[in-house]
Amino acid sequence: AVVVIGGGIMGCSTAYELAKKGQSVILLEKGFVGGEASGRNGGGVRQQKRDPAELPLAMESVKIWQGLQDELEWELEYRQGGNLHILGNPDRYNFFVEQLRFSQEAGLDVRLLSPAETYKLLPALRKDLDLLGSTYCPSDGNANPLFVCKAYAKAAQKLGAEIREHEPLERLAVKSGRVIAAVTARAEYRASDFVIAAGAWSRPICHQIGLDFPVQVKRSQLMVTEPLPPVFTEFVSADQCSCYFRQALSGGMHIGIPSAPIEDHNKTTSYDAFKIVGQSCMTLLPFLEKVNIVHSWAGLTNWTPDAVCIIDKAPNVEGFYLAAGNSGHGFCLGPITGRLLAEWIVDGAPSMDLSAVRWTRFNDIYL
Repeated sequence: AVVVIGGGIMGCSTAYELAKKGQSVILLEKGFVGGEASGRNGGGVRQQKRDPAELPLAMESVKIWQGLQDELEWELEYRQGGNLHILGNPDRYNFFVEQLRFSQEAGLDVRLLSPAETYKLLPALRKDLDLLGSTYCPSDGNANPLFVCKAYAKAAQKLGAEIREHEPLERLAVKSGRVIAAVTARAEYRASDFVIAAGAWSRPICHQIGLDFPVQVKRSQLMVTEPLPPVFTEFVSADQCSCYFRQALSGGMHIGIPSAPIEDHNKTTSYDAFKIVGQSCMTLLPFLEKVNIVHSWAGLTNWTPDAVCIIDKAPNVEGFYLAAGNSGHGFCLGPITGRLLAEWIVDGAPSMDLSAVRWTRFNDIYL
């Protein structure tokens, strides 16, 4: 048996992949499935602008995404509408061009567009921008984050997995260097293997058994406008603007602002976030000036020092796996993370080299 702790996209995909391999699976979630960062993000499924450590994972994950709606039998609103990053900062231009080159060398179709090509692809752009061009990946896309975790969880249940919502972990029981049980107020769940995929709550869980990793909790905030006619299909970000954008199939424009460190687990939307959106959007998409914001939300993300995820087996504890530190861009990686962890647990090794996202890449003081 395997116990998965955390009902976000990492935990739910892992539970599903394990159940596909015939494993007995129990998933414990302190709230409801998809209730934290996995359901409170911009929905971007992005390969471009990835660290070299994560790029192969993102490319492989997109292959899964392409067939995920059919596999899970759920409308995820996934579409490969492209990802467009607009370049306007001369100091950052060479960095993004170099990033584009190593992505191309890795086999990703990502293109450097001229200012004219950028305007042609996105006519809604402010006309007097001082553009240097843009980078564009046509196979990137987006999905509705509210649907994906639920779809994975339902599919896992159909295969026999138990999804236990509103059942927070109280402690882990360890014996002879191995985790043997996850204890909640309701029961003690014994298993041979345990997967921690609890997002911003993963580090305190690891602390229970003497493990640690460097991570900073940040708050991501997003807003949704009233429904609009179709404007673009791309996921859009830019040097000139502190916001990023995607238009949902329902017509609402999802507008996100950069993540910022937070000391507590406050998931309210701040007044400052509204000010940033109001001041920043006009620098890029002036048509939003008279559009109403009808909804907002915030989610907690966990960031490693190098902003690269951890997918690894614990170095000093048997039967203990960690998927954490996705640094605000883990939504895309959910499908491949679950598959690789299931392979590791059931088959003895993952099908991809995970050395670049190993736990032990950090200083030994965190172990």
